Amino acid sequence: MANLLAAACLLLTVASLLVAHPLANILLAAGFAAVLAAGWIRGRGALVLIAMVAVVTTFIVSSDGFGLFLKQYGGINPRGFWRNNSEIVAIAAAAILTALYVFFARRARQGWPRYVVDTTADLDLIVIWVGRIAAWLFVPMMIIITYDITQRKIIEWDSDFINSVFFLDSNKLQELEWHLHAALFLLCLGYAYVKDAHVRIELIRDHLANRTRVWMELIGICLFLLTYSFLIVKFGYTFAERSWSIGEVSAAQTGLTHRWIIKGTMPIGFGLLFMAGLSAAFKCMVYLFGPDDLRPEVSEYAMTHHADLGDLADQKN
Repeated sequence: MANLLAAACLLLTVASLLVAHPLANILLAAGFAAVLAAGWIRGRGALVLIAMVAVVTTFIVSSDGFGLFLKQYGGINPRGFWRNNSEIVAIAAAAILTALYVFFARRARQGWPRYVVDTTADLDLIVIWVGRIAAWLFVPMMIIITYDITQRKIIEWDSDFINSVFFLDSNKLQELEWHLHAALFLLCLGYAYVKDAHVRIELIRDHLANRTRVWMELIGICLFLLTYSFLIVKFGYTFAERSWSIGEVSAAQTGLTHRWIIKGTMPIGFGLLFMAGLSAAFKCMVYLFGPDDLRPEVSEYAMTHHADLGDLADQKN
């Protein structure tokens, strides 16, 4: 029942994007009530957390949400308000969501450390699943690039190829190439972080104690990764929403239409990166403050990444 309520919150959040005020805000309020009930009756941690973040973020960034309340009931210009107070709102929302998650975690029958570890496993599974599927975009991208280059060479040899049914406009092909490349990169950002495949500067880190490494990771996640990802999701959503509302198409006369599709991958991609960062932060917290028996499950950010330093670093406390 609890998981169904959390899933209902996600569906109501999506539905709110398809309708206007006041129905949009009614759906968001109903979704928030549903996810609170799901957390209270001990729903799955990851599902409850995702639902809470989704409904609150949608309310904040949606043009029919918080900004409309500011304009209608407070007489405040939303654009000016966000320019001066966006960081404060983000911090307040993060604090509220964190407090709710901690409250639900402490109510868990298995104890908060296991609740949090299970949450990280579920979050990682989602990010990895999306990343593995998105990685297949590499195949059509390579096919399109190969065909585009090949038809150019054919045209140099026989210009009549332009009049054949096999000719495809080069502008469309080139735009589709960078659309696929952008989607591949953005949707795999979170996957790369979960797999620890991004660039690290290990000159200093590999000589630090394990707990120091974890503290460094946690501070970096909270100060930089999560805040930056949230801002990209917020402004990326507005970016895609405006493209949708005006029916934006390519600036090239023979380019692609529906520009909002590629712009929509930006908030989605950084949303997945936010999810991966949140999972990493939870692992760091369990490692630092949780029981010793769970440390092996969350110790990935305490380890060195170089084999020649591994034996020495792993002996540090």
